[in-house]
Amino acid sequence: MSDAVTDNKVAVNVEGVGKAASTAKAANSTQLTDRRVKSLGAGINPPYNPYRLASFLELNETLATGIRKKSRYEVGYGFDIVPWADLDADEADDIEREVVRWFWHGPDSKWQTKARQTAEPATPEEVKELTRQDYHLIGWCCLEILTDLEGRPIGLAYVPARTVRVRKPQSQFDQTRHPEEGRFVDGDLGDLASRGYVQVRNGERRYFGEAGDRYRGLEVDITAGGDGEPPTIRYQSDGSEEEPVFVDRETGDVVQGSAEGLETAPANELIFITNPSPLTDDYGVPDWISATRTIAADEAAKDYNADFFDNDTIPRFAIKVKSGELTEESKRDLRQMLNGLREESHRTVILEVDKFESRLDQDVEIELEPLGQGISEEMSFEAFREKNESEIAKVLEIPPIKIGNTGTSNRSNSEQQDKDFALEVVQPEQHKFAQRLYAIIHQQALGVTDWTLEYELRGADQPKQDAEVARRKIQAVNGAVPINRALEMAGMEPLPDDHPIGGEATLVANVGDVGQEPAEPSVEEQLPPERNKIGERDWADVEAELAEKDEIDTEQFNSSNLDEGLYDYEDEELYLSFLRDEGESSLYTYVDIPPTEWSALTSASSAGSYHHSNIRLSYAYLEITNFHSRLPEGEMPDDPPDDVPM
Repeated sequence: MSDAVTDNKVAVNVEGVGKAASTAKAANSTQLTDRRVKSLGAGINPPYNPYRLASFLELNETLATGIRKKSRYEVGYGFDIVPWADLDADEADDIEREVVRWFWHGPDSKWQTKARQTAEPATPEEVKELTRQDYHLIGWCCLEILTDLEGRPIGLAYVPARTVRVRKPQSQFDQTRHPEEGRFVDGDLGDLASRGYVQVRNGERRYFGEAGDRYRGLEVDITAGGDGEPPTIRYQSDGSEEEPVFVDRETGDVVQGSAEGLETAPANELIFITNPSPLTDDYGVPDWISATRTIAADEAAKDYNADFFDNDTIPRFAIKVKSGELTEESKRDLRQMLNGLREESHRTVILEVDKFESRLDQDVEIELEPLGQGISEEMSFEAFREKNESEIAKVLEIPPIKIGNTGTSNRSNSEQQDKDFALEVVQPEQHKFAQRLYAIIHQQALGVTDWTLEYELRGADQPKQDAEVARRKIQAVNGAVPINRALEMAGMEPLPDDHPIGGEATLVANVGDVGQEPAEPSVEEQLPPERNKIGERDWADVEAELAEKDEIDTEQFNSSNLDEGLYDYEDEELYLSFLRDEGESSLYTYVDIPPTEWSALTSASSAGSYHHSNIRLSYAYLEITNFHSRLPEGEMPDDPPDDVPM
């Protein structure tokens, strides 16, 4: 950085880190690409054969059930159009919401689960559920963006991921030529010349562009529609140097600027989503790949079971042959060896799992699986398969009860399993998927930034969060929701027909302001009732005890009634001081307060309302007399109880 003074003015010159060298590419990763996987004529070969992976859906019912359940819980129960991030509904653009609504729910929207779908209309949920099944089964998924003649998106189509390959040249011998000059190219031009994806099916090829390429260098102009008409979308240059990119759907040629230079017609674009893995740059890998041997052994056991148990016999051992196949002579030798030990010809089973694992580059292994210790302790094949089912459920991160395995579940822990599954597995996937659709469909293609998607979450059992979601939904439509429907959305009982406010015939908007925070109760209403009082203590004694404690946490409230709060983790006591119109604040100590209650109080949007609704009438208290000071400062302990949210 340098400066020069001219006529009392300072001119500042800023030089990059590389001096004269341009740093325009610093925002992009400079790491080497994956060169282990070579490109085939039809695209890059994925690390695992997707057709073989897809076949497991038919071969193993445990895997099939788990993947279908997981996909349905993620996207199968519908979604809502909600404001982006922390944007309030009254701040979000209403015209933008109409654009999104017409795309997802408009009468002219198109949703396809197969190549030619006319007589059997599909829904967005069906299309996305199939797509998510591919994501979990194969490791990546594909959604084709359907457009009108002007390039405006009008729907999505499911494309079987097993048929799609990434186009990315790895050497001069399989690079495509420059679309205009006909020469081999590399670098940025090479990526452009082979941009997109190729589908190979029944010996034919069909090319697709990358999602968002046709909207590069363009901005969207939205005009409100008339009564019953959708808003109008027009594309115009944003003034940058970027240009739209189009791929020829028949030849794969790529052009910039205009699709008129293509030999046939511009290809539709694919939303290509991968399950990231360190094993590959271009594709994803399914989470269950580590359980391949378990699935293979489970299938081999199931097939053998049909014949073997006709004799009502239970084997002592199962010999699992991994990544290979035994010759008949080897099988005979193994049986003779074990029969000599057991003297029972039916007590040994050989399970060959090679046909399920032809892509695993490992030596042949032979594993002896004991199925029992004695006649009274023999493990049946049913137990062997139940163990396999649990392992498959574990890698899919779904509760065993979701696949019909109830051996380790009861009503109490199954509810907790459902909640953990919803919050720790399903919800993050919903968020990532919604973010991807928001960035590609809403932002790039439709020019919408204020509205995104929120998928319905089943099994979380979050009454407070559900009530907040319901409030946002009602607010988004300006209260145009019947009273009883609003109560149902918030998880509350409907009003009776003779209620003075009304039920189905009365809208929320006609009752009061929608989405307004409730007013805090008055000071008199906030104070705990006399019947819950169990005694009194002098502030001097309390102050001396608190001064000796380390595990305390204090909070200054932004409330018209509550002044300060202190929580004693050791004795589980909550100290709350209340503001007075005149004189010093009054202080009360609630006893036997769990740490979660303190956490909820300090994180509530209205501490006064939370105290009034959840603490005031629920806990006994001591009145602290002669309080005329401030509560001592403290911090949350380094190792708080496990049930305290962080």
